[in-house]
Amino acid sequence: MKDVKRACDEFVDCLHAAHTEDDFRRVAERAAHALGFRWFAYFGQRANGPILISSYPKSWTSHYFREGYHNVDPVLQKPRNTSRVFLWDGREARSAKSAKERRLFDDALSFKIRTGLTIRIPSSQNRFAAFTLAVDERSLGLDRFVESSQDMLQTVGLTYHAHVSAAGIGRTPRYAQQVCTLTQRERQCLGWISEGKTMQDIAQLLGVGSRGVKFHLDNARRNLAALTLPHAVALALRQGLLP
Repeated sequence: MKDVKRACDEFVDCLHAAHTEDDFRRVAERAAHALGFRWFAYFGQRANGPILISSYPKSWTSHYFREGYHNVDPVLQKPRNTSRVFLWDGREARSAKSAKERRLFDDALSFKIRTGLTIRIPSSQNRFAAFTLAVDERSLGLDRFVESSQDMLQTVGLTYHAHVSAAGIGRTPRYAQQVCTLTQRERQCLGWISEGKTMQDIAQLLGVGSRGVKFHLDNARRNLAALTLPHAVALALRQGLLP
């Protein structure tokens, strides 16, 4: 766990170039390894459901959500103190508050996820995020590192959360469900309509019959699930489908 400051500085620099979920996963995984950890995990509670970016085995994360462990995981619960850096050990199952929480500890151990630290990140509107660094074995070195680097680690978690949120990762675009593919001719016809041309005008411009233009416009309207032709033009413009 040497050169902690340099690893953190490189981490922040790389975040500025991250845009996709895969980008953010690679940046955080590289930082986790540089800091001496095996895995990382970022959990965010959003209005449309939880988001997870992590280097944990997919078999574990699938099992974690399938069992609903995110609802009982102690590192994700509202903190009872002011400390935002929480050191945890999966072998402390005896301190579990319920049978399900105990199963969480036992199942994590079966995936060799033994211990780590979590930076808790309160957010607006009762939302919550957490950035976790984990290893498969606890050591005195880890405890000392956490104790001496809490401020820096907290900055790492907060900065990661800020960049992920700014990039809109996990956010459903307003018109995501309406995006579709239009043929080139359908786009051309809608484009001319958006410029005030009539079907007869478009037929002359394209050298086709008016019935052909109507055919393409009707198809475009159906593909966009639009109620009217002006509605179809508006949806196509919003989705950037028109030339």
